[in-house]
Amino acid sequence: MVSNANQNDFLQELLALQQDGKYAISAPTNWTNHEPLLEVSTEIDAIIDELKTALLRDNGANDTARWHFFVGSPGNGKSAAMGKLCRRLIHEKGCQVLDERNIPITDLEPTTIPYAINIREGSNRFASAQIVQDASVVRKPFAPDVDPATELLETLKYSWEKGISLVICTNRGVLEKAHRDNHMNRDVNSTPWFKVIKAIVKATLPSGEIGRGCEFDTRKRVFNKVMIKYNHLDNRSLLLERDIFERLLQNATSNEHWDRCGSCSVHTMCPFKTNRDWLADDYARRLVLQLLKRAEVLSGQVIVFREALAIISLLLAGCPRDYDNIHPCDWVSSKIASNDIFSLATRRIYMSLFVSCSPLGLETIERLRNRQLDAFHKLKNDIDERNTRTRAAIEHVIVYQPPSTDVGVTRLLGENGIMASLDPCRETLTAEFYDRWDLDFVEAVPTSGSPCLTEIERTCFLIWKELEESLELASDYSVSEAHWALRRWSSNFLLHLGALLEGRSAWAKELDDFATLLGLMAKPLASRSLEDRRKIRALDANLENILNSSMGNQAPSTIELSAAVTLAGPWVSDNLKPKMVGSKASGSVSLTIEFSEGEQAVFAARMYLWLTRRAEGKLDPRCFPQEILAGIRDARVRAAAKGKYAFIDDNIELLINTGTGEQFRLSRGDGEVDVTND
Repeated sequence: MVSNANQNDFLQELLALQQDGKYAISAPTNWTNHEPLLEVSTEIDAIIDELKTALLRDNGANDTARWHFFVGSPGNGKSAAMGKLCRRLIHEKGCQVLDERNIPITDLEPTTIPYAINIREGSNRFASAQIVQDASVVRKPFAPDVDPATELLETLKYSWEKGISLVICTNRGVLEKAHRDNHMNRDVNSTPWFKVIKAIVKATLPSGEIGRGCEFDTRKRVFNKVMIKYNHLDNRSLLLERDIFERLLQNATSNEHWDRCGSCSVHTMCPFKTNRDWLADDYARRLVLQLLKRAEVLSGQVIVFREALAIISLLLAGCPRDYDNIHPCDWVSSKIASNDIFSLATRRIYMSLFVSCSPLGLETIERLRNRQLDAFHKLKNDIDERNTRTRAAIEHVIVYQPPSTDVGVTRLLGENGIMASLDPCRETLTAEFYDRWDLDFVEAVPTSGSPCLTEIERTCFLIWKELEESLELASDYSVSEAHWALRRWSSNFLLHLGALLEGRSAWAKELDDFATLLGLMAKPLASRSLEDRRKIRALDANLENILNSSMGNQAPSTIELSAAVTLAGPWVSDNLKPKMVGSKASGSVSLTIEFSEGEQAVFAARMYLWLTRRAEGKLDPRCFPQEILAGIRDARVRAAAKGKYAFIDDNIELLINTGTGEQFRLSRGDGEVDVTND
């Protein structure tokens, strides 16, 4: 194994941020030892600054406890926030931070994650506050009938009886189950601490206050009153209308972390240093962020902190499965020394994002990959023996010991993940794009003037060109098969490189437009400009046209109530117009279609993609998946029923299909019904 004397230990630290790394889940022992490796300020910091004081009695100066609920899915920063809170309570407030056995969290085993943490002020022997960093777990996981919802209620009851402050981190499912299982239980549903659960479950805003000055009604209590607040974290994108992901990248690519690499003799061939240079460039970084925004919008689910950190770790340090307890820098040095060029190229940023599941850039389907490898094996025999670099590079491919394709963040980067759906090769690319990126390996592709085109790419270009030249000398096997294998292989690198450099992906325009709509609808009504309001009105009108154009041969002012009955007439178009509003669903990157009577349907990006292309005439109606409109149609039917159309005197028609080829039209005007046979 070749050892690199200029090892950059920052890469080793980055590996711990991957989803199976030791920092992927924030354990209490990590909270006090050091600050997070990559940390940026967010709005949660202001909440933590408030809590570090609001939780405490402060020698009697504070008579009101604080109960605070952080609600969100795994990986969105709840535990990291609790780590920051505990550090500040220890270092700024002089508190004792202990587990439920009264052991300081600094003395716990590294893998120990206690259910609850007690906060004692100064030398007090009683707790002023309790923190539950993950209410989806339990104190005794192997106990019979274990239930996180029941455990949560016990914690609330205990904190209420003690009259102490409480911070709960949980997912919405635990809260809903606790409410669902007990809202009919008379022994529980009337208690003040259960009413807290009910209020949070019923709350519609992403954050708020649900109780101020509520009196603790127990005799032995630390505080007399309590203020109760909550924050939903799932609906906080790191990318849309915010720069948190970008600041994480800027932190990870700062010079202080990479100065050591400048003196490394192989840094021009290091995929991680060259990926860092890509992400440190303002324009190139924006292209990566743009792609990630599209992935988030298409998935309908925000990229949480844990996923963001794992992606950054992959791009800048690779996959720990490749290293077998060696340093990433040593892995790079060994690949360079042995001319395993395409293992390095596989870890370049455009391959990691678009086709991390493609081993060495080869076909993912085994049968096709074997055809490629067989062609390369035959082609190797025609390579000039003096060309040791190319022979060694192709030999490494033929031996087929590729870097791992199991790179984590499966939802985004897996073989069937969101990035695979965004692969630009899934759509027709322009002839000009192919001319730029897939015509000639040296002349067509620009190789200077950009930090994104490196010695790795230039080496790959030359190897592919030399292999193609070797084809001209081949005479004892099918040249066409080898040419296909080589072109398919090289195109996998070149087209994805070009796509990322030019900001291309599948559905690019539609997803960018939908992201703009999400930002527009997220603005408070009072802060929307006249131009914003015009865009929203135009959106509502366009949405109605899109929906109507996707209803088959039905007239715009009709609603199919059942297989036999259709509601028609001007009342339908006048009273059941769709209106676009922002989604209130936690963790949603989608919009909501609202009809009269409060009926709603989710309007996600995938629906927008289909409807837009259908409305623009770019999609044959027979290819349109009608089931995609089922939710909207159901919402309109419910709105029609609530609108009491049966009692409207004018402009109402019912079309009755008898099933025997006859159709009757019931028209109501001036309160009278006219029946005709259509």
